[in-house]
Amino acid sequence: MSDNPNRVIDKKDEEPEKINSAYMNRIFCTTKERISYILYTAYGTTTLGKYDVGSEIWLYDMYKLRPTSYAKATATLTIYDMINDPVTAAIIDNLRTRWGKFKPFQFLSLIPSILGGIYICMLPILANHMGWGASTRLLFYMIYLYYNETVGAFFGGGGYIKNVFTPNPNERTSLLVSAKFVSDLFAKFPAQFFAVLLDLRGNGILNLDYTKMFVTGKWIVWIISMVPTIMWYLTSKERVPQSEKPPQPIKSIGAVFRNRPLLVHILSGFIDDINLGQGGDLYYNDVLHFNTLETIAGIPGSPISYYSYAIVPKMRKKFSTKALWFFDRGSLFFKEVLFFLVGIIGGRSKGFYLKKLPMALAFAVGNSVQMLFYATGKVIGDEIGFEILDYCEWKNGYRVEATMELFKGYFTKIKDIFLRIINAHLLENWAGFDSEAEIVPGSQTGWRLFLIAFGPKLVFDAFCFIPMLFYNINEKTREQMYIELEKSRAMRAAIELNQD
Repeated sequence: MSDNPNRVIDKKDEEPEKINSAYMNRIFCTTKERISYILYTAYGTTTLGKYDVGSEIWLYDMYKLRPTSYAKATATLTIYDMINDPVTAAIIDNLRTRWGKFKPFQFLSLIPSILGGIYICMLPILANHMGWGASTRLLFYMIYLYYNETVGAFFGGGGYIKNVFTPNPNERTSLLVSAKFVSDLFAKFPAQFFAVLLDLRGNGILNLDYTKMFVTGKWIVWIISMVPTIMWYLTSKERVPQSEKPPQPIKSIGAVFRNRPLLVHILSGFIDDINLGQGGDLYYNDVLHFNTLETIAGIPGSPISYYSYAIVPKMRKKFSTKALWFFDRGSLFFKEVLFFLVGIIGGRSKGFYLKKLPMALAFAVGNSVQMLFYATGKVIGDEIGFEILDYCEWKNGYRVEATMELFKGYFTKIKDIFLRIINAHLLENWAGFDSEAEIVPGSQTGWRLFLIAFGPKLVFDAFCFIPMLFYNINEKTREQMYIELEKSRAMRAAIELNQD
């Protein structure tokens, strides 16, 4: 997209191959914006990982909520979410301003997000200081969830700038790979360090206050995540021109149903996310007392993961998006199956699931296989999302970011209403988990906790491969799509410049 509008208009008469070549090799982002994108993508969502707010350990071990009570309460939140999402999706997809389609949402979300972050960082300390019971704790946590959902729904459009900050898919992939690599240098460290503290505490080596550990850790990672987020908000730009006229809401919905790759991806993701059973983190913490298992057993695969970044460009060039997705998901499925099968050896009383060494070895072998496609998996999830949106623009003439997320979210939210309640009953009633009681090694509770954490989801993880067989964007289609998109985007950009 040239700065000269006349040159842009003339491009429509050029050979597609020439247009595509010039377009694919052009760098659109400034150095400052590239740095901001890499830092934001790498560290803008820095958390304590599986120990952060909303995790099993945070909810049940530290904040002391009852699983079934929490599951029932969040069902109402999901209903509220499903009501406001269509409204906000229509607003976001139809907005046109002189600052862009998504830019206003970035700035509108900043202050509310900061206030919500301060609230959740302080909540556990307030609960202990005020002596709240389980019901009061649940009430104040639900206030945060409703607030957070409202802010995310009405101002979440700012996050879509990552889809349109460059129209060059090669530049986007290059920056995404760089960001994921930078992320791996530090992003896992907070969760790994926290796992060490929990293991030292759980094995009686350190006497640390549980709540203060979580609050201190949350404050640190929240501040780390906010700095690059603000940088990205200040420097990011929208460069994919929107359609001259916004689509009517009914047409946005129709575009989703005409978008075969999107429907296939939604269905595959829906099946993949049917995590029937829960308690994996509780198993590591309360049964095996080995929160650092993934960190220690992941050491053999670490060099492989860094090597995987070097082969991403070659993999991206040689294989389609669908093939890369199968490589990534297949290696993960292998790791999950191996870990579960090793754990059940020996049964309840003398099972390997109680022993640190065999479980660590099983994880190490499976993880090393997965690490071959680690960087590919890091990139391909975002790439599929970008590709689906570009396909929609190619076929319909406009993009529907918010409506797409609306449909993906609806499938997930409907599923989650039932899964939370089912999983809470499995955890509390079938496995016999009690947040106030200690789990005895070899007990029925520990055994069943392992089974529900790693067994049932394998069935759905296997089924998720079936829908992706029908994903129809192959290498040839992808190349043609971006050649034609360049021409149409150049024409729209020229029209906008001439109007100004």
